[in-house]
Amino acid sequence: DLCLHWGVALTGGIASGKSTVGKSLRERGFTVIDADQASRLVVLPGTDGFHEIVAYFGQDLLLPTGELDRAKMREIVFADTEKRLKLESIIHHRLAVVSEGLLRKEGLFENPRPWFYEASLIYERKREKDFSAVWVVFCPEDLQIERVMKRDNITREQAVAILKVQMPPAEKVKKADLVIRTDCSNAELENQITDALSRMQTGVKP
Repeated sequence: DLCLHWGVALTGGIASGKSTVGKSLRERGFTVIDADQASRLVVLPGTDGFHEIVAYFGQDLLLPTGELDRAKMREIVFADTEKRLKLESIIHHRLAVVSEGLLRKEGLFENPRPWFYEASLIYERKREKDFSAVWVVFCPEDLQIERVMKRDNITREQAVAILKVQMPPAEKVKKADLVIRTDCSNAELENQITDALSRMQTGVKP
């Protein structure tokens, strides 16, 4: 099984630095599937996912361009648990199909090798057992809030609301096979990634 034997889940809270770690892994030649980017593909205008979202949430969610207003959608789903779960269910099974297609394209079914699945909600969706290991990317909560406010141009209250629907970072750290901290210099971060990869390739549990 490509997930269970070769897949490594790369998780952590929003704005914890997962994308920075993912970028480094790509530069080192590894396949990294970004669940957030893949989820955008399954809701592009004209797709089944797009039509299902519009049917459930209404036309108000569309931009003048005909695309989904992601900022408005985020506001709605983080304020309403039922709507958030509905959106996740629309995206989730389609995401699995897209991910499999990307792995096929990379030739991993013919030539299995370690690859990474970058996603925020591994533990929340109880998917940790689907992978050979889980790496948790961590930084202090204050830094997470600061980063997400700057990145998404949102208020502190909105940033805190997003963090509240995710498992507390300290809990993820306790469950992790390996922890990578991103509240450090780029050189220190790269050293942590190098060390993590050497442990993985020698079969040593962190």
